[in-house]
Amino acid sequence: MIALRFTLCNAHSKYVVPLAYLLTFSTYGTHLPGSEKGCVDVNHCIPGSPMRPANPRREFFWRAHLNGSPWVLDEEDQNLILQTILGVCLHCGWTAYAAHVRTNHVHAVVSGEAKPERMVADFKGYASRAFRALPNQSVRQRFWTKHGSTRYLWNETGCKAAVEYVLNGQGQRMVCYPDASTS
Repeated sequence: MIALRFTLCNAHSKYVVPLAYLLTFSTYGTHLPGSEKGCVDVNHCIPGSPMRPANPRREFFWRAHLNGSPWVLDEEDQNLILQTILGVCLHCGWTAYAAHVRTNHVHAVVSGEAKPERMVADFKGYASRAFRALPNQSVRQRFWTKHGSTRYLWNETGCKAAVEYVLNGQGQRMVCYPDASTS
């Protein structure tokens, strides 16, 4: 499924390209610091470690400072985002191993010759453009939270675990690639 590769970024680099990345990004206003879901910060960012605990006062502060309503995706929105991600991968020569678009966040396992932050930015940017091009689109200013999570997957075991998590570790499947009929 995922071929092991030790490609150098360029002739002057000793950097080994990861096999893939686990990318996660959320919709605007749906994952606020302090919420019961927990959050990650510089002191709570080691995979498998506890997240920052809930803090209702902190969540209230951030909710009061939103510049628009939280964005919850319906199935049509989810499908547009998935098609955008797959289209960006095709255009850039990246490989999408798995993607799962939920009501308030997106997970994807992707490999390619780009930094994962660039991949997340491209996915969010092209999806935002696709939504703005729709007829009768509301005048939403913000579609996404800032940044996202970018985990490097260095070996096939990690890649397979990430694909399993993306497709089957999120509760009921929503809009996925590959979909249930092909995986």
